[in-house]
Amino acid sequence: MTFARALENCKFEAQDLSSAQIFYIAPYVAVSKVNSMSDKVGVAVIGVGFVGGQAHAPSFKKIEGSELVALGATTEKRVKPLADSLGVKYYLDYDKLLEDPRVQAVVLAVPTPWHYDLAMKAIKKGKHVLCEMPVAPTTSQVRDLQSAADKAGVILMPVLQFRFAPIYTKTKEMIESGMIGKPIAIHFREFIPAMSLAEQWPKGSWAWDVEKSGGYPDFTLSVWSLDMIRWMFKSDIERVQWMTSYPPIEKYGGILGYNTFGLIRLSNGIVGYLHYGASVTPSASTARLEIYGDNTNVLHATWFNKIVLYGQDQQPQEWNIDVKGTKVWGHRQADEHFIQCILQNKRPEVTTEDAIKAIEIAQKMTKSME
Repeated sequence: MTFARALENCKFEAQDLSSAQIFYIAPYVAVSKVNSMSDKVGVAVIGVGFVGGQAHAPSFKKIEGSELVALGATTEKRVKPLADSLGVKYYLDYDKLLEDPRVQAVVLAVPTPWHYDLAMKAIKKGKHVLCEMPVAPTTSQVRDLQSAADKAGVILMPVLQFRFAPIYTKTKEMIESGMIGKPIAIHFREFIPAMSLAEQWPKGSWAWDVEKSGGYPDFTLSVWSLDMIRWMFKSDIERVQWMTSYPPIEKYGGILGYNTFGLIRLSNGIVGYLHYGASVTPSASTARLEIYGDNTNVLHATWFNKIVLYGQDQQPQEWNIDVKGTKVWGHRQADEHFIQCILQNKRPEVTTEDAIKAIEIAQKMTKSME
């Protein structure tokens, strides 16, 4: 059965796997063993768009303890040249890929509507699963997958890579060192160029179908930062109020150039203001986290490489984060953690419960439209 046929059976339209951007291990169960002859985990990356092809696949080629053994896609257009360059086999038939005895873990970097079916098939075949976010369009589906993983004795882990991104691990370290005293407020903004959004998810694609994807692209793209906030401040987001605007951007085919604003309160008392936008020119795109402390000091973490402390000195202090390639936003580090959890038979630091909490907060954006 081909990938496209498998997805048709699930009532999903067959689309190229090129665009896409996990999991709670209940009281821990023993996970399936790796190849004792090599002490390496055989990995197959499914989906060879930007995230699968340029982040995950190169990472698993280099990570100690992992062996990239296969790639999967619907057509040869992208997968064949990538497989040739990496020296691995590729499959256009997902069922045959799962029958490959070398494949012990799969990485799902495919559109959200495909996550549930492909993950469930892999779990039932005894494969560990690393799944891009959102894990599934609904939280009930995420829980179904976790239940199946528990029963099969395999690891199911979500890709919540912001927890591993050097810009945010350094910022968290600075907060915990007391540089700003006690955090009392945050401001986070993430602006995606309208042009880039239209190229990745043109009007009419799965990302604009709420039933298939769980929400609009603001929902899909917000889950990583929402989880990062919970992780960084060790506190759940207990309240959120979203206001959304979706004006069409005619110059880019009528996609909705969203501006989504959220007011949040964490259970530890921190308040915050979030702004997700996709109505800007490329020169205005940014990711910026501002953290305000009770000693009046302020931290700014901008993009993936710059942190500024506004302290008591007249001139702010700056730190440049020197990071390149697949480590920039934490993909390589998350992949390494996944492999180590399999090899060491331990529970991942990021779980399906973390994924569910991020999805639940983000999906309130959709409810705000009603």
